[in-house]
Amino acid sequence: MKFLVAIDGSPASEHALARAIDIARPSGASLLLLTVAEVDSGAFWPGVLPTGEPVYQGPPLVELEEVARAVGEAALEKARKLCEQAELACETRLEFGHARETICEVAEKEKPDVLVIGSRGLGGMQRLMLGSVSDYVLHHAHCPVLVVR
Repeated sequence: MKFLVAIDGSPASEHALARAIDIARPSGASLLLLTVAEVDSGAFWPGVLPTGEPVYQGPPLVELEEVARAVGEAALEKARKLCEQAELACETRLEFGHARETICEVAEKEKPDVLVIGSRGLGGMQRLMLGSVSDYVLHHAHCPVLVVR
């Protein structure tokens, strides 16, 4: 049995990983730990020039990618150690992209028995305004999804 566990280092994803470990431990299932690093350069594009070229006033994108990679790798390493303590086999994967779509793409390729993801427990208005990765994954992944609150 294989679990795909989406983690981002947040308390919600830590709860999801703990639940996945609890479920996987008796069967000796393996875990694929996935972190998606989002480098949203759009946050640093305050406008466009009359020529249509974007005005960029932030750190170089290379630096943003390096920071995102370091944060993602740290979250994966922490999760890997928890799996090791639980004596569970795990694999780690760091992807770049938009979390919700990338999680579904990896699930499509890897065909896990269960995809486990945390939820921040946003209310209806917050979910409407901010979007919800777990809600998107729940409705778009082609495998069973366990959302842990």
